[in-house]
Amino acid sequence: MSSAVHTLQKAIAEGKQPVTQLLRETKLIAAKLGLEDMGKWVDGELNGYSSELEPPPYREFTTQAVEICHPARGWEFAGHFHMKMKARQPIAEIEELSGSERLTLALTKNLPVSDGIGGSFGARWPQRAIISGSSFRHIVEAVRNALLEWSIELEKRGIKGENMDFDESEKKSATNQVFNIQQFTGVLGNVNNSHVTLYDYSSIQQLLIDRKVPKQDRRELEDILDELKQATPEKRPSLLARAEKWLGEHKEIMGFGIDAVAKAAGVMMNQP
Repeated sequence: MSSAVHTLQKAIAEGKQPVTQLLRETKLIAAKLGLEDMGKWVDGELNGYSSELEPPPYREFTTQAVEICHPARGWEFAGHFHMKMKARQPIAEIEELSGSERLTLALTKNLPVSDGIGGSFGARWPQRAIISGSSFRHIVEAVRNALLEWSIELEKRGIKGENMDFDESEKKSATNQVFNIQQFTGVLGNVNNSHVTLYDYSSIQQLLIDRKVPKQDRRELEDILDELKQATPEKRPSLLARAEKWLGEHKEIMGFGIDAVAKAAGVMMNQP
């Protein structure tokens, strides 16, 4: 005889079935056991969370950066941007998103933007937030882990469901089980109060010219900043080291303007 709970546990442990399918099997078990709260949670995952329903805490994710669409150059990195958001989509959509390394989210209201020397331009250009696919992978794994914990608790109570049939003792035992996914009540980031600094060579180009930085040296800095925009985490340390070296070599000629260049490169200057 096959046990519904053991079959679910095996499927979870093997990791071959999508979480969507695991939730459907869970919904069937919960319905047979008369577990309405569990059924409501499963429905929220399968159908998504409406504006009236607060998603569980594991559905929170954080943006990584923001890009602006330059009229001539297209989308460009504008700065690091960390804002907490809630994923309300059905779990099937989240599973699909989790397969991507890099995701974008259009911003309905632009963020204030300033360049490295305090000027503001490009604030009206289209903007989008950058999100890592791993932010959605952890949601999928959180649901999978929750299902595993739930099935283990059922087994501890002697609830198995042989041939998908639960007897009265199993149903009675199940009604005494509390499966609680704590609702998130914290304050999430507010886009209206966010600010981002534009890290872009064009924001300091005129400053370099005014300080009479040689053209070859200006081009070297431009290359460093361009590479930083698309650099992977593994490459960033070496690029930042190059930027720090450039700053050290040009600190005297730049004077107080060196701070603006450091901001553009995302490097913290050590004051003497």
